[in-house]
Amino acid sequence: MDDNPSAAQVAAAERFATAIVVAFGVCDEARVPLADVQKIAIIEAALLEFDGFEGQLSSLAEIGELLRSLR
Repeated sequence: MDDNPSAAQVAAAERFATAIVVAFGVCDEARVPLADVQKIAIIEAALLEFDGFEGQLSSLAEIGELLRSLR
């Protein structure tokens, strides 16, 4: 497997990071700021959810290639 991230992986990582930053901002704007420990817990949970995403993208790309080859 290539060690360089694909464009889809980079885009997903950017969206992922933006969502976390926006969520923290919303909490601050609502005057319910999160403690650093809470922020760390949210990031850890999100990273665990994100784990395996690369494999899923690879599987989808392979399926797409197989379907295109059927034409």
